[in-house]
Amino acid sequence: MPRSTTTRRGVLQAAGAAGVAGLAGCVGGAIGSGDTGGSSQQDVSVILNWKPNATQAGYFVADQNGFYEEEGLSVDLVSGQGGSFAAKQVGLGNQDIGLGTGIALLKARNRDLDIQSFAAAQDSNAVIYTVEEAFGGELTDPSQLAGKRVAVVTESAKTYTYLQMLLSQAGIADDVELVSVGVEQQTSHLLSGNADAAVGIFSDPLGLDAEGYNASMLWLSDYTPSIGRTVFARPDYAAENPEVIEGFLRATARGWAWASNEPADGMDRMIDARESLSKSRDIGLLKLKYTAKNLVLSEAVREQGWGYQRADIWDRVATNLTESDVIDADVAVDDAWSNDRLDTDADYVGDYATRVTTDYDLPV
Repeated sequence: MPRSTTTRRGVLQAAGAAGVAGLAGCVGGAIGSGDTGGSSQQDVSVILNWKPNATQAGYFVADQNGFYEEEGLSVDLVSGQGGSFAAKQVGLGNQDIGLGTGIALLKARNRDLDIQSFAAAQDSNAVIYTVEEAFGGELTDPSQLAGKRVAVVTESAKTYTYLQMLLSQAGIADDVELVSVGVEQQTSHLLSGNADAAVGIFSDPLGLDAEGYNASMLWLSDYTPSIGRTVFARPDYAAENPEVIEGFLRATARGWAWASNEPADGMDRMIDARESLSKSRDIGLLKLKYTAKNLVLSEAVREQGWGYQRADIWDRVATNLTESDVIDADVAVDDAWSNDRLDTDADYVGDYATRVTTDYDLPV
């Protein structure tokens, strides 16, 4: 069935224009497709971890600013349905590159889908959050969760596993009642009094704060090893197309640097790609700033450059997943990731931290 495609040139030259294109073997529409006018650029399909949103701003900036095009790539940014779905599509060969968490990638490898991470694009966005009205005060430390009820989507391997890891490390796993809820039902259970806190992503407490609640949150990655959004592909595809992976990573790092330094313009790029985001521009801009400051510009990036992956983190996450029976013990962790396609000598990769300013005043 044909799917709607919005091209970069269509956005910049004739806002609102749309083309129709088929994308064989994939689900979702191509959101930001490069239009090279018949040049010899290589087509690359990239499936997002979710629907287009401000936490993906770097990719849309790289596309609409022509950074991918300068690397010889014509990129289709395809709307996704979660990191696990993206991992499956890439593993089956329906997409060239995908975005998703380390847990999604390891679970896919556990199902014999051969995919490999080539960059740690940003830290985990998972948080524990609450509001003063439900918690009786501000949440500042995991120890405060003892004796509390925490709403969690148990079907989400990422948030559920990270929560278990955090509670175990804090020594309060037996003192916390986990309230199993459906997807996107954490906040409703929190506000209705069925839970004292909830596990979700950082935009959940941002939304509550915008509605006038006194919200607070803890980043799970501050307390337990985690692997956030990665850029992955099949190893055979990467071996046959090393210039595609390397160019995509260089352009993406450049896109994130631009979006971080010009967040308002970065949000406008997102709206150019998906007009419906204009209805929530303010919260989208906050999400972009939070992502740029807290998730993309991480300590690892400051020390090693954009996209750098740490062996010890991969090993610890895999061990925790094995102990939680999420993956089998024989999953080869060393084959799940590689830094070999990161061009650390390139602008915006090795020197990313020196090129980016994220001195934003943020709530929560």
